[in-house]
Amino acid sequence: MIDLDVSTPGPAGPVPAPARPSRRRWWLLGLLVVLLLPSGDPTMPPAPSVVLSGDGIGDMRADGDTLVLLMRTAVAAYRMPGGARRWSVPVEPGAKLLAASHGRVVLSVEEAATGTAALVGLDAATGAQVWRRDGYVSSLPSGEGPPGLLIARGDGVIDGRLLGLDIGTGAVRWELGTPSVRRVLLASDGRPEIADLGPGDTVLIRDAGSAAVVRTVALPGLGAVDGFDISGDRLLVYHFERTTLLDSAVFDLTTGRRLWQHTDMAAAGGLWWCGTLLCTGSVGRTTVVDPDTGDARWSVSGWTNLGPFDAGHMWATEPTPNAADPALGAVVLDAGTGRVVRRFGAWDVVAALPGHAALVTGRNPGGSLVGRLDLTTGVVTVLGRTEHWPAPPKCLATATLVACHRERVSVWLL
Repeated sequence: MIDLDVSTPGPAGPVPAPARPSRRRWWLLGLLVVLLLPSGDPTMPPAPSVVLSGDGIGDMRADGDTLVLLMRTAVAAYRMPGGARRWSVPVEPGAKLLAASHGRVVLSVEEAATGTAALVGLDAATGAQVWRRDGYVSSLPSGEGPPGLLIARGDGVIDGRLLGLDIGTGAVRWELGTPSVRRVLLASDGRPEIADLGPGDTVLIRDAGSAAVVRTVALPGLGAVDGFDISGDRLLVYHFERTTLLDSAVFDLTTGRRLWQHTDMAAAGGLWWCGTLLCTGSVGRTTVVDPDTGDARWSVSGWTNLGPFDAGHMWATEPTPNAADPALGAVVLDAGTGRVVRRFGAWDVVAALPGHAALVTGRNPGGSLVGRLDLTTGVVTVLGRTEHWPAPPKCLATATLVACHRERVSVWLL
């Protein structure tokens, strides 16, 4: 059962003045206008225009004027800006909300009785089931791939097929068989790509919208590969023995040449891409590695989630609990030296925004604030306030609204 708590301050409507108003009527009219005007400090950030409550809210998506919430045993859609509930449909516990676009709400579900996984497409206007694909799960944690397409894989080791499903109908647009090693990746511009390491030491890069091969690179001396990742023109490959990482290597996808190889990566903590650079290390300490040489550039303690900022810079968030100052917030680092070149203060970065910006939240004695952080200037524009959040919430932002949730969903209209 979903409780709806909507608080929308209504503007005062026009009050017709009498033809010959008396002084008393003017006084009453003035009192009426004062009572109908919003009270409080006009400089105070606005409270949420809509607050939605539900049983164990775990995820949300927005599409146009619809906000979709996934709860423990139901998925529901609400019309914005008012917050009226359009529909609510029961789901099995553990369901995942994959997409809300093109008139569909797509879920990943698992039948409790049989353990069978399935992808389900609901009508965004009514909640009615439009299509269902049994035996498949999403290949991307975020769900939707290219516009109007869901990339799905077989649920299990034996079925390694990859499918491109039309979000509107569930129809198969393309299908790929089982390669040696395959990854569905996000390119530097956020566009999904499919990369196959096939026989003959080659890598095939496919367009995720059509599965057509757009690039083929020969990689002499590739050897055994158990996993890989790509950033720009650099291919990072891994080789395991059971669960032990034996070695990592980086190849140039322009020439196919292997640039370097490390054989002591298990002790170092492995390698992963943090933007266009590589990172290695363990909890509380990260070392940045040059992808062209394999040499360590610099190390930093007390920061995690290193990622690209702009040319020559990285940013870091989430200081560890043992850091000297746990309220430092996000910082920008010089990618060449690791030196802190800008601090953003005690704001939690919770989502990326268009225009080189981030959605941030912060706590103060009166509650919590949500704002837009300009990553170039460091200026935070406060968008709204709400009750105290004990920890950073999960948020999303569209052209018309910002929504954040912990136990409840708070919505601000833009």
